[in-house]
Amino acid sequence: MAKSRLLLGACIMAGVLFFTSCSENENSSFPAGTSGDIPAQVMEAFNAQFPGASNVVWTTKAGYAVADFYWDGTRSADMSRNHTAWFALESGILGMTEKEIRFVELPDQVKSAFFASEYGQAPWVADDEVDVLTRNSVAETLYIIDVEKKEGGADTDVDLYYTPEGILVKEVIDADDNKDYQEYLPQTPSATVESWLKENYPNARIIDLDNEDGGTEVEFIYEGLKHEAFFNQAQAWVYTRIEYEFRNIDEVTAIPSQVIAALKSTSVYLEGGRIEEAEKYETEKSGTFYCFELETRFDDDVKIYISHDGTVLEGRPDLGGGNTEDTGTVAGDVEQFIQENYPGAVIIERGYDDGYLEVDIRHDGKEKELLFNGRYEWVRTSWEISSQELPAAVTAALTAGGYRLDDNEADVIETPDSSWYEVEVLHNGEELKVFIDAAGNIIKTVRD
Repeated sequence: MAKSRLLLGACIMAGVLFFTSCSENENSSFPAGTSGDIPAQVMEAFNAQFPGASNVVWTTKAGYAVADFYWDGTRSADMSRNHTAWFALESGILGMTEKEIRFVELPDQVKSAFFASEYGQAPWVADDEVDVLTRNSVAETLYIIDVEKKEGGADTDVDLYYTPEGILVKEVIDADDNKDYQEYLPQTPSATVESWLKENYPNARIIDLDNEDGGTEVEFIYEGLKHEAFFNQAQAWVYTRIEYEFRNIDEVTAIPSQVIAALKSTSVYLEGGRIEEAEKYETEKSGTFYCFELETRFDDDVKIYISHDGTVLEGRPDLGGGNTEDTGTVAGDVEQFIQENYPGAVIIERGYDDGYLEVDIRHDGKEKELLFNGRYEWVRTSWEISSQELPAAVTAALTAGGYRLDDNEADVIETPDSSWYEVEVLHNGEELKVFIDAAGNIIKTVRD
């Protein structure tokens, strides 16, 4: 199925930003076409906060006066302006600062967490410059480490977001090189959401807050763990997702023993599946359950859902909202892409997985998983079908090749360039996965 390419920022709003430079002694103003002179309260706050700043460049964006400048004497030929500060135009309040530091200057907890992760190992290489975000209203700091690898003839770039204590809260693949972190500007939750957080998670630190038509998603840190809570359009709580970090799943004492036992009894685990992720869901509609993502012998990712009492579930329980109300919020460009290419789809859930934005939808009676990179460009869609739903040309080609189906399910994969089926088969006593297109052309086979 042909897909229209999703381009983030392909069209820029007509109000193009203009720039002007100033030193701390100049009465700076914006050029014609902007909001006029820099508000006095902004200049007063800037000079008080960053005395001695030099090479200052101002612009306006999203209700903020944004200053890029040098400060603290940190300046080198290979480093651009090393500070950015966002001041609210109406109040002059400093909302957020961004600065650059060297990797060696990172807090020890962040460096330790990084080197203990897969990104701290070859072939990944970390950039020597690290971006540091500080949201002043919540006194929260994030460290963004840029890593890249060259493997199989492809370059992959990932931005890693760490809290000061070394909690990895987000991974973003192939983010925009000119990112300005606008989405991390301080946002105030509604009174209802704020009250719910204070009651259920006192002293939680908000990392990110997304307000979309579908509702509100709040990412926060509580007791050293990353949490995501979703609220519907009426600001009523729908679910909370808690992510566990681990090297050995048996070390996660917060997961009940009966749940771990049930996980280890599944065929995916018994056949050598490696546990990569573990999450706990607390929902208004379906109670509490756990989700485990395992990597199979074919390098596929399989999710297993287990109830609090240790029952292995058939698929993910309903998070709430039904078919008439989305239970996930997505960026406008992503939502438009889904509407154009999957008309009538309902967004079930969204989150980040291995650096990609993962959006789960319900479309044509199937649950489908869509992946988008850091520029919100569509990368891939996948979903399961029964083997009876395979095109006749596919089953005929498999039979002619001496392949026998080893599973009653198959995967459908779509990318911007092509689409194919992935089918597990038996051939001369071997377990194989066959990649085959709709016309019955075998693309490749992979051994167990």
